[in-house]
Amino acid sequence: MRTPTDWDKYSSNPNSFFSKYFFLNFVIKAYSELLEVVDFEHPIDILEFGCGTGYTNKWLCQRFNVKKLSLIDLNTRMLNVAKGTLSEVQCEKEFINMDFFSVETDEKYDIVHSQGVIEHFETEKRIELLKKHCDSTKPQGYCIIYFPTPSNPYRFFKKAAEILGVWKFTDEVPLRSTVVVDEMKSFGFTPVKSNLFWRSFLTEEGVIFKRTV
Repeated sequence: MRTPTDWDKYSSNPNSFFSKYFFLNFVIKAYSELLEVVDFEHPIDILEFGCGTGYTNKWLCQRFNVKKLSLIDLNTRMLNVAKGTLSEVQCEKEFINMDFFSVETDEKYDIVHSQGVIEHFETEKRIELLKKHCDSTKPQGYCIIYFPTPSNPYRFFKKAAEILGVWKFTDEVPLRSTVVVDEMKSFGFTPVKSNLFWRSFLTEEGVIFKRTV
């Protein structure tokens, strides 16, 4: 049984220089690469599971003509941080302070995404969460999933952090992309492109899927 990550501790300084200007640059570049072949002829709706600081969604609102932006997170403090980040974004915004698994809606989105979320759940709950991603995506819409993958640098730095007592993500288990791709395919999603960022550290892999059924 995994020990849940203390997200209140993690979110103690989400707007640090490191978060905003270093790590964020890797994230935005990675998202940009996955979305470089994606375009829409209409204003779009975006949903994120796990809001983070809101900066990725802010960039998405600059990249696309966004009609509505919805963010789901159980951590109230992180939602408030995201609200501040997105305060000047001119679109409809919805901040849902709920557990992912308690959210029930028939609303569909053009882009559904999460970054650093699914790896915190046991297999059964992870598949349930991926299904929620899929069920929320419009036909011909896109789903982006980022997750840590067990590269040699990841294993080294995680072990070092655990030894030093500074590893905060107690329920995080890295995933191989083949696992995530197979699970998403089972829901009728086709992988379009994948990439890696932070290759020399806590390697994260991202895959963009298109809903084809």
